[in-house]
Amino acid sequence: MIAAMMVATVSAKAQFEPGTFSLQPKAGFVLSSITGDGTKYKPGFTAGLEGQYQINNWFGLSAGVNYQMAGSKIKDSDSKFKMNYINIPVMAKFYVTKGLSLNAGLQLGFLTSAKLSDVQLLGGKDDIDIKEICNKTDFSIPLSIAYEFTNGLSFEARYNVGVTNVIKNDVVNAALDIVGGTKRWDDNKNSAFMITVGYKFSL
Repeated sequence: MIAAMMVATVSAKAQFEPGTFSLQPKAGFVLSSITGDGTKYKPGFTAGLEGQYQINNWFGLSAGVNYQMAGSKIKDSDSKFKMNYINIPVMAKFYVTKGLSLNAGLQLGFLTSAKLSDVQLLGGKDDIDIKEICNKTDFSIPLSIAYEFTNGLSFEARYNVGVTNVIKNDVVNAALDIVGGTKRWDDNKNSAFMITVGYKFSL
């Protein structure tokens, strides 16, 4: 027990000691959607690795890379937008008390796949690849609250506010013109809430 307490104490000091660097693998649950009428949240998964440099006792900078499922369900339909991204978040971490931090930053995402699933066609339901009509990069603002235990275990609740559109406006509006639609879908940004569990260790 004494040895375990000593390890926990060293871990706690390492997390907050200025000039230290740490790594944190993490994984968790995602609820994602695309802004605009006619969509609703769908569940997904995220996993990645984050590195952090502790500048002083109350402030640190982190950067990471993660895989994230995104997209949304479509109201009154079985169809879903299914997107996958590789994201690179850069975060500023403000420790309001020991272990508890409020975090904000910027995130660049790279689209790896995009499909419209379960579309009703003449031969039945099928998936349609829509990657070519989607923007290949995605910018968002991640905001989160996190708690780090002295043994390295951490929990984080994060919300990503989308800045750029998922689907190219000119493509969507051209399709609406063809079918005689009058409504424009000029706001179709990613929105995602995620809860992750990680393990932070010092290098």
